[in-house]
Amino acid sequence: MKKKLIYSFILIAGLSLAACGGKGKTAESSSSSKNTEKTSQTSKSTSTSTTKSSTSESSTKTSTSSTEIKTSESNAAVKTESNTPAKQADTVLSQLNTAFSTTHLPQAILTSRTAEYLTAATTSAADQANFRILYYAETSPIEVNDLAVNDLQPIASFEKKTYASNEAAASAVNQIIDNGGNPIDLGYGITGHQQGAAGSTFLSWQEGNWSLVVRASNINGEVADPVAKEAVAYLETAMLPAPQTVGQISLTASTSDSYQTNSVVWQEGAVVYTNQHFDPIQALKMAVSTNQ
Repeated sequence: MKKKLIYSFILIAGLSLAACGGKGKTAESSSSSKNTEKTSQTSKSTSTSTTKSSTSESSTKTSTSSTEIKTSESNAAVKTESNTPAKQADTVLSQLNTAFSTTHLPQAILTSRTAEYLTAATTSAADQANFRILYYAETSPIEVNDLAVNDLQPIASFEKKTYASNEAAASAVNQIIDNGGNPIDLGYGITGHQQGAAGSTFLSWQEGNWSLVVRASNINGEVADPVAKEAVAYLETAMLPAPQTVGQISLTASTSDSYQTNSVVWQEGAVVYTNQHFDPIQALKMAVSTNQ
């Protein structure tokens, strides 16, 4: 009987110890889980804080960048306001007049169809007897002979070329006098003569030592009369330079961006002057402005 009691006691004690051991492990697991959750929350908090910090820095950088852009735009605006198209044109023409001081250069280059800012590129000013100037019209000011003009389209040109004799210069003008074809009244007592050749119509007339011709393309349906009459009307109120012997004006009725489309060429002794412009009437105005 005593042995049974002892065995019973030992069995109960063993079950009790086993039960205590199980509770301890469960608590440890629970505690570990809570610590893991706290660590995870801390990590999330840190991540959130880092993200906010990064966002704040990004916002600051964006704000700074925006300020820099506004400042840059402001400086550009000030620069443009301080150098108006009129000031730019005066500066460019003054520089050219100084560089080629022995020659009367054209002063009327821009038109209502061009951009507002005038600039130019030149050959060396060391050769005053032979030089060439290309003129440009841009949307912002560019200095004379800036390399940027290499990629731009000229609107006009002026050239001075000196020959060995007056006769050689006169021959270089290549004056064309053609009084054949149908007579056309150009107004102001001037009669032009018109005839066709190779898909074009040529309307020619003379004024003093000047020979003038307007070419129109028959293929494109162009008419020479309007340009010829406008040229005659303009020259009634303006004075071209007086050629010593010969002068040739060649205009076109077509619209083109090429500055070589219209030309005014005249001789003074052994020197031949040539100015060209994409606009026919402005080509005349360029030549007239050399008298200013």
